[in-house]
Amino acid sequence: MRYLKAFIICAVVALAIIFMVQNIEPLSHPLGIRLNLFFFKLQTTPYPTYLVIMLAFFVGLLAASLLGMAERFRMRRQLRAKAKEVEDLNKELSSLRNLPLTSDPVPATPTTPEPDKDEEQAEA
Repeated sequence: MRYLKAFIICAVVALAIIFMVQNIEPLSHPLGIRLNLFFFKLQTTPYPTYLVIMLAFFVGLLAASLLGMAERFRMRRQLRAKAKEVEDLNKELSSLRNLPLTSDPVPATPTTPEPDKDEEQAEA
């Protein structure tokens, strides 16, 4: 499974490189971003389109990596808590196993409860 995943990633990267090489002229046109608000105006210097695309890709990659790391740390904390809970339950189980047995005899046959006196008078 690991090799299949690596193969698919390599194939996608190769296709992206082929796409960029074959379309370098349209992707080289300068792209500037403008933001005009009533109180704020922003205009960036023009950059080639492929740089903007690559920047967006790497920003997304960074964001996904940070979210993945946060999830991993949360799962690791949960795993430690569960391991501690299992250890505590194993200690409790071993302490219960080491309790002394009682010396009360165990009846061989189940005893039936004696009927109430009110029920005997009602039957008579």
